[in-house]
Amino acid sequence: MIIKNKNNFFLSFLFKQSVLTVIGLVLLVAISIPLAKNLSRRYRINNEISQLDKEIQEIEKKNTDLQKLIKYLESDQFAEEQARMNLGLKKEGESVAIVKNDPSVKKEEELLQPEKQIFNIPGLEKSKPKPASNPEQWLRYFFK
Repeated sequence: MIIKNKNNFFLSFLFKQSVLTVIGLVLLVAISIPLAKNLSRRYRINNEISQLDKEIQEIEKKNTDLQKLIKYLESDQFAEEQARMNLGLKKEGESVAIVKNDPSVKKEEELLQPEKQIFNIPGLEKSKPKPASNPEQWLRYFFK
């Protein structure tokens, strides 16, 4: 009879509403912690994937621009233009007129600037960062 009393006491204690609530909360916390970790990990992975997709698109665009540039540089039109501009060649039956100090004629320095090129490909010629002024260097030295 004492054993039945102990079993009844244990079962009645176990099935009380407050004990069941505590057990349920403990189980809920035990399940939600790994779930939260997995969700945050999934969020970081998705962000990294989207960032890599953007990078892929930029690289593919740059690649197609470079392919267009290569195609143009290999064309007869480019070779003919270079022969006319640099070597002074002309076709049969053509006459050449030289105009001096014409503002519409581009100077050689302007043609070599990246923003004046035929294909403006970002990152083709990376410019060097401007050197920081002396006060900026001191600020960086002391405060960074």
